[in-house]
Amino acid sequence: MTTTDANKKAPEQNAATTPVTENNCDVEKTRQAMSDLYKNVTMAQSSIKTLLPYVEKQEVTKALHKQVEQYDHYVEQLDEMCENLNFDPTPAPKFAIMMANMGIKAKMMSDKSITHVAKIMLQGTLNGIIDLYRLVRENDDINPEVALLQKQILRYEEGRFESLKAYL
Repeated sequence: MTTTDANKKAPEQNAATTPVTENNCDVEKTRQAMSDLYKNVTMAQSSIKTLLPYVEKQEVTKALHKQVEQYDHYVEQLDEMCENLNFDPTPAPKFAIMMANMGIKAKMMSDKSITHVAKIMLQGTLNGIIDLYRLVRENDDINPEVALLQKQILRYEEGRFESLKAYL
């Protein structure tokens, strides 16, 4: 083997010990970030759909439907990104969604006022914002498109949080 052949083989051997990257991004971290973001968005989407039948005020119902549409859009974006990376995101556990939905239904049985709806929404939105801050903070080495989407969803959630205060 010549020196040139040895130099050609060295990068191949080192590639096995370094993380798989695509466009200078850690693919595994990107996939985990997409799964976490997918869980966040689908949990919010499911919670709003559970809450909708209990909301009587037309103005609030319209706002909640718009939120569901926005989450649909985010899910489509995530699906497209996942498809590009040949990856199926891990959905939120069905048990977690079921428990959250049961909690919403139980809370709404006792009080269907707009203030109560806003309180439930604020609590859920704050939980989502906290998770999103963690995701954004941990987004080193992930695909820039995924990092950008994380920040967009975080800004959207922060805006929703502020607008819900008007119903208190």
